[in-house]
Amino acid sequence: MLRSSLTEFPEFPEIKRRLSEQMLLGPYNKIIKYTSIPAMQPLLTPSIDEKVTELLGPFHFLMKFTLLDCSMKTKRCLPRLIAVLIIILLSARVGILMILSKGNALSFAWAESNFFGFPAIFTQFCGICLFNWTRTRFIEHFSEKLAQIRILRSEPNQNMDNYQRVHALALILSIPWFGASTSWILFNFFQGKIFHGGDDADIILRALLVGSSVYIWFISTICLVYYFVVFDALNREVTYFNEELEKAKKERILTTAGVLETFDIRQYEIFNLIIFTNHALSFFGSLVPLFLFYGLVNGVYLTTFIETTPLIYFGILGFNLAAIMFYNLTMLFPTCALQEHLTATNKVLINNDEIGRCQDPIVYQTYRIMIDRVQKIDTKIHVVGAFPITKAVLAAAMFVVPNLGFLLVIIKKVIVANGGVV
Repeated sequence: MLRSSLTEFPEFPEIKRRLSEQMLLGPYNKIIKYTSIPAMQPLLTPSIDEKVTELLGPFHFLMKFTLLDCSMKTKRCLPRLIAVLIIILLSARVGILMILSKGNALSFAWAESNFFGFPAIFTQFCGICLFNWTRTRFIEHFSEKLAQIRILRSEPNQNMDNYQRVHALALILSIPWFGASTSWILFNFFQGKIFHGGDDADIILRALLVGSSVYIWFISTICLVYYFVVFDALNREVTYFNEELEKAKKERILTTAGVLETFDIRQYEIFNLIIFTNHALSFFGSLVPLFLFYGLVNGVYLTTFIETTPLIYFGILGFNLAAIMFYNLTMLFPTCALQEHLTATNKVLINNDEIGRCQDPIVYQTYRIMIDRVQKIDTKIHVVGAFPITKAVLAAAMFVVPNLGFLLVIIKKVIVANGGVV
């Protein structure tokens, strides 16, 4: 019987820190700049900005137009004050939409205000996330850590590091998302209202909400691209790690001196990057799906008002319902995929008879540590801290949540059949 490696080897291998110029020279690092002695040319390695641009493409530049970018190296607090003001205005917009909601429970006005009101809450989370990610320079740190992991690959793969297709697809898909974000408010603007089932509104307020809808489309697109690209990079790295591990397993070289130890160090760095990423993105990933699912429930319920709703506006409601589902799934799919790839790593390691017969204690110790790292470390993001974003949970949510909307439909029909009014 194999004993648990957590009892025999409680600690993971320690990774030594890279020796930097500051660590080597200490205070003389600043003095040497004034000696006028010619310095050696630095190595031609990509800068942090180049790494970030490679990862985000044009969205690295577009981020600056959100007015939430606080990554500038300056002591001035003006960018942060502007960002905080914008977040406050986004919160005020949500409050206005909630105040303007009218109608009794299960009425069209009630469902319409919930349909657009709850998803509007996630837009203020987008503002908070972009502000925090740039303030802490999350993408810069992520790109630097990712570049260090790429160095540990057994074989280089430049094609895997190309994200141009992702950038192009994001730009294309942002167009229908723009249509969904602005179509309903524009339709109601020309009707003199904020909500189709609500009261008439002042033209200034309507114009402000139209302008804010364009801005919300912009920051929600940037936020989703940041989230998706980061998890896409993690998925690519874990997938390539599994491919190279499987290749080494088939070639039966994992027990060769130093081979498994190299994979162990690489896996350690990947897990550190995943934990670092989850810490930064968990606020977005744990709250946004909740409010989008609220919108999905109300959107399904709104389909019962097809006979009393103008055909054009009903089409707009259906388009927004599809857009909310697509946005939510675009965010959840790469998160679930990461868990599937990590499970694949565990399968590759466990289904290995070569290491099972190995007599080298160091190889076996490393092998058990790699398995325990996958099984014992929690790498999941949990929605509202309770529901892990995995393939099984997502499948259950996609079955239960829409049916909550159909449940509201049944309740409405029961009330109407018994002489009630909604």
